[in-house]
Amino acid sequence: MTDHTIPTVLSDLTYAEDLLPFAPDQLHADLHEVVHFDGDTFTRINLTGARFIESAFTATQWDSGVMRRCRFVDVWMHTVRMIGTDIAECTWLDSHILAGMFAGTVSFGCEIQRVVFSSCKLSGVNFRASHMVDVVFQDCVLDDVDFSEASLTRVTFPGSALRGVHLAKAKLREVDLRGASELDLASGFESLAGAVIGQAQLIALAPALAANTGITVRDE
Repeated sequence: MTDHTIPTVLSDLTYAEDLLPFAPDQLHADLHEVVHFDGDTFTRINLTGARFIESAFTATQWDSGVMRRCRFVDVWMHTVRMIGTDIAECTWLDSHILAGMFAGTVSFGCEIQRVVFSSCKLSGVNFRASHMVDVVFQDCVLDDVDFSEASLTRVTFPGSALRGVHLAKAKLREVDLRGASELDLASGFESLAGAVIGQAQLIALAPALAANTGITVRDE
């Protein structure tokens, strides 16, 4: 991902002055462009296939709804909560997600490119068979996140804690784990072949790596 400043406040967005307040009667429209969703709670809604372009989400909550196959292009999310939401097969491009909370989301089969997650917590998120390119998880907590069978290219985790992460049959290319503050895998040790880790991380992983790859360690 090209180095650039992460927009931390709404006014940092290039399209901030063009944003229009979200109108509830437009919720089920196919296209939401330059719309500001602010402080709204959406429960069990179905927005399958909707498109969100140059839009901002602040302090919004999405509970147990279906947003499958949605497109999020150049969107900015701050303090957004998604709980038990189906966002599988979605496309995310050129977007920033700050201080978000994702718990139990169904996110398999997603296309995620040039996206930054900053200071987010992801718990029980299912990214199985997703494709990620130029994605940054910065200062995040990834707890029981499933990347099984996913393709990760140029993905980094600066300052992030990876706890019980699943990488079974994942394909990693130029994935840099050296900046992770914690690195604990639940599965997929063989997939680390496509990653870069630090020496201290290797030492910490050694017992689990040996146990999961059939290596027998004996001192005598």
